[in-house]
Amino acid sequence: MRQALCIQALCILVPAFVLLTGGAGAQTAERDRARCADDSVSDAVVIQSCTAVIRSGHESATTLALAYKNLCLAHNDKGEHDRAIENCDEAIRLNPNYTQAYMFRGQAFFNKGDYDRAIQDYDQAIALDPDKAAALVERGAAWHRKGDEARAIADLDQAIALDPNDATTFFIRGAAHQAANDNDRAIQDYGEAIRLAPNFSASLYRRGVLKTRMGDASGGADDIARARKINPDVGK
Repeated sequence: MRQALCIQALCILVPAFVLLTGGAGAQTAERDRARCADDSVSDAVVIQSCTAVIRSGHESATTLALAYKNLCLAHNDKGEHDRAIENCDEAIRLNPNYTQAYMFRGQAFFNKGDYDRAIQDYDQAIALDPDKAAALVERGAAWHRKGDEARAIADLDQAIALDPNDATTFFIRGAAHQAANDNDRAIQDYGEAIRLAPNFSASLYRRGVLKTRMGDASGGADDIARARKINPDVGK
């Protein structure tokens, strides 16, 4: 079967399968690009789709950087931190000002326990976008893991000034205050995290433990019971 393809009044007979194949190929490429950028699909679909985008050989540097960044995130979610770092390396090579790529590579280093290199990446993300509260939260968490509570709290203070409605930020600052033996402030921060997210079991549990240590056995027991009703494994 043959079908007429007319371009500027010039009709050429071409096999129909050529038209169909070209259209199908374009649709597949478009589908891969969409799935590669879709944060609602599974990590496996992101990895398959982004890999197809990269291997297609005809995407722009911007699209390739996005594909490598999303591969970085997907591999990190799967616990494949070294592969995540390699993909974020490539995203940053293609776009040296890619804030999200620095963020995601920082997360991969953080998950590996390499807090110094995580902080370096968060430093770069913050330099590129000083108002990015998420980068301040994650750098604060890294300082906390390193035992530098003063720097952790300073970062988390800044993050809360930018976004006062993130329960996780208050929880991490509470943990930093607790590590610095400032239990009153820790309890305040855990309480704010619970106000923002009533089912935040880790905050309830930590507040309960601190209340108990500070002599409020009844209040502590209530918090711990609430926490374990939400998550039976919390604190174990």
